Amino acid sequence: MKGHVFNRLTTAIAPTKTIKSSHKPSNNITETHIISLIHSSNSTKQLRQIHAQIILHNLFASSRITTQLISSASLHKSIDYALSIFGHFTPKNLHIFNVLIRGLAENSHFQSCISHFVFMLRLSVRPNRLTYPFVSKSVASLSLLSLGRGLHCLIVKSGVEYDAFVRVHLADMYVKLGKTRGAFKVFDETPERNKSESVLLWNVLINGCSKIGYLRKAVELFGVMPKKNAASWVSLIDGFMRKGDLKKAGELFEQMPEKEVVSWTAMINGFSQNGEAETALAMFFQMLDAGVRANDFTVVSALSACAKVGALEAGVRVHNYISCNDFGLKGAIGTALVDMYAKCGNIEAASLVFGETKEKDLLTWTAMIWGLAIHGRYEQAIQCFKKMMYSGIEPDRTVFLAILTACWYSGQVKLALNFFDSMRFDYFIEPSVKHYTVVVNLLSRAGQDSQGYQNSQNSFTTAPAA
Repeated sequence: MKGHVFNRLTTAIAPTKTIKSSHKPSNNITETHIISLIHSSNSTKQLRQIHAQIILHNLFASSRITTQLISSASLHKSIDYALSIFGHFTPKNLHIFNVLIRGLAENSHFQSCISHFVFMLRLSVRPNRLTYPFVSKSVASLSLLSLGRGLHCLIVKSGVEYDAFVRVHLADMYVKLGKTRGAFKVFDETPERNKSESVLLWNVLINGCSKIGYLRKAVELFGVMPKKNAASWVSLIDGFMRKGDLKKAGELFEQMPEKEVVSWTAMINGFSQNGEAETALAMFFQMLDAGVRANDFTVVSALSACAKVGALEAGVRVHNYISCNDFGLKGAIGTALVDMYAKCGNIEAASLVFGETKEKDLLTWTAMIWGLAIHGRYEQAIQCFKKMMYSGIEPDRTVFLAILTACWYSGQVKLALNFFDSMRFDYFIEPSVKHYTVVVNLLSRAGQDSQGYQNSQNSFTTAPAA
């Protein structure tokens, strides 16, 4: 059965060198103390120091300690470290596998998650109700429908098919794989579905129907579900927003018994995405007046609305709110602020925010490069791109388009062609029509009727549209 279901998976992980010890773990007090230290650690560096003490005191054979180490390493996003800990522990048991599989799935290492699940089966370690949900999440994320069906068979065979936790994730897997019928089959075969405790299962179906535009069925489910929570309302509101039915979404919002930040965010983002940026901003400030504290997604949605209509004054108000409420400039918030200031005409403020933003990712760099380019700061845009490359961030087609545009406006033909070739041959990114258009226009404006120009024109006719 196992070989038949998983014969298309990657090969099992090769066993790594393991540490064997004749020492027994120290008494429970010492073990409990070590686990307490692990829980209080706030960085991988601290975790490694604790790990050193574990080895020093001959506690590395403790399954409980190793489980907590792997869990904490995963929470700190140190997956390589978590895998190293796992690889050096023996014998591998259910708890060790479960904590690693969960960590891999939650850090988007989906292929590795599935591979370790296969490894688990090959070691004859039997999965339980805490294993399957994270494997099903990985299967859905990789769009492996045949594997998902095989996983469903294993769940039935293992006897945990009717566990509520497993069934919610199984239905969710089918929804994300685009097989709503499979999700409804799981739902219909759930004996406890009409009890209030099954609200998560109902929400999965409502959310799935809403996302694919099957709103009539979503409304039908919403109307008969035994208990509703905020997620039930938000899923339906989001569905109508996706369809562009802002009136119906607004009616649902007004009917909500309690409006939490998630529901406000759904409305703000929905209005912004449907070209109603002013309404989105009005709702944001209305939410604050109602005493509801925004979250990261809320302020990003509000800043996006500001950027779309050039509402600099409103953007500054949102920025002040971020500063006064200790959100911190990192990730999506930093990127949204840079984008907002650049599109609202204040490139100096965008540059200042960019410099203060911690943990810059590709989107942050792209927002800054585009901002500099559209403001005529072409040399600065090129230097920013080079700094991004030196920082180890791998570019994508969007940031390449930004830097090619900067080269176009600054007339740097040779540099543009170097970037264009790097995109194709160093990063294997297929240029789109937009990339070819910039290169052709650049060469044309420079008066170069060379073979390179002719090649670009020839390639242009077969370039992908996106």
